[in-house]
Amino acid sequence: MPPKPNLLLPIHLEGSHLEGGGQLLRVALGLSALTKKPIHITNIRGKRPGGGGLKAQHLTCVQWLGQACSARLSGVGLKSKEITFIPSPNSPSSIDSLGGDIRITQNTPGSIDLVLQAVLPFLLFSGAAGPIRLRVSGGTNVSNSPSHEYVAEVLIPMLELIGIPRMEAQVHSRGWSQGSTRVGSATFTITPLTTTLPAFQLTNRGRIEHVKAIVIAPRDTERDFRDELEVMFERRAERLFGSIHANSNVDRQPGLDGEYDTEITFEDSRHEKRYYILLVATSTTGIKLGRDWLYDQAIRPGKTERIPGTMVKKVSDDLLAEIAHGGCVDEFMRDQLLAYQALAEGRSEVRGGLHTAPSEGLTIEPSLHAKTAMWVAERMVGVEFDDGGCVGLGFDPSRHKDGEDIEDLTKEIEALNVSAS
Repeated sequence: MPPKPNLLLPIHLEGSHLEGGGQLLRVALGLSALTKKPIHITNIRGKRPGGGGLKAQHLTCVQWLGQACSARLSGVGLKSKEITFIPSPNSPSSIDSLGGDIRITQNTPGSIDLVLQAVLPFLLFSGAAGPIRLRVSGGTNVSNSPSHEYVAEVLIPMLELIGIPRMEAQVHSRGWSQGSTRVGSATFTITPLTTTLPAFQLTNRGRIEHVKAIVIAPRDTERDFRDELEVMFERRAERLFGSIHANSNVDRQPGLDGEYDTEITFEDSRHEKRYYILLVATSTTGIKLGRDWLYDQAIRPGKTERIPGTMVKKVSDDLLAEIAHGGCVDEFMRDQLLAYQALAEGRSEVRGGLHTAPSEGLTIEPSLHAKTAMWVAERMVGVEFDDGGCVGLGFDPSRHKDGEDIEDLTKEIEALNVSAS
């Protein structure tokens, strides 16, 4: 018997709303593929320069997720500004049939980690019987995108902290948008959930106990970066770690100066115009805060001596701002957890932090990316976010795996009064 057609009207999402970029598309596609809610997105990436529309990376996500949930697609193509994505309502997950190995290929250095962001919820909630090895080609270090280092050092540990099984990430070759563009590849080993994701609470950060610096830059700049970082750690130690470290009765871990737990790693970028730095602060409760910079300023031969100092100052300033507001997530992590809050069972809360200046208001405003993800989740599955929390849908991976009870799930979602206009 052929599958019943999906009779639900597609949910219309205006692609220029709020952040107006690829975030809206990625969150909407992931939730649509899981919940079988059809979507119609117009004015895709409407706030991006150059006319917006689907770039190669976005097209890759649409096509792969469409295939994974047996969706009917229309309007899908490079630079397309309007698509319709209609998942098959009775189609079970096909992940097991792939034998646990999935390849997503990009021929340009489109961000590997934005592709991962789009497909990860689907894979985690697929109900697949065993680990999934996802190999993606594209860019590991790309402008305006999460780096592979951020994903490995911040995103994956934070997902584990909220109840996602530990993932592994391996770079095979680096892909860059800086210098001469280059396509690389990485593999992620993912263990799907077997039950609903329990509600999680990220409300107690604790104190910062470790800061790690990861630098990828030309080999001849290593000493300069290490010197700049050592000076920064010494001068800013109290702001990074808190005045508690000034107490001689507190146990101190070995680090740069024997008092603070710091770490520096360096990798040769193998190109004179490729500079990247990430700082990661780890708290006593396992929270990870990260700030980074893929250098995007003009680089003139013979005038690169200021780059290490400039990069260390900017990224340490950014990290100190994250630490000062006391939140349990950095600006770029907050939006990546929202889909999991929407899918978890029960009320999950994520503390975004408080302003240190009372004149700026009490709580830190979510970024436009975070507000966009909230808006999409609210329209797609009917959850409501307030002060960093929401009661999730309680999505059951076993239903997704077997293709059963999809109609019941759809009725549950419809009962939440999700608008289809």
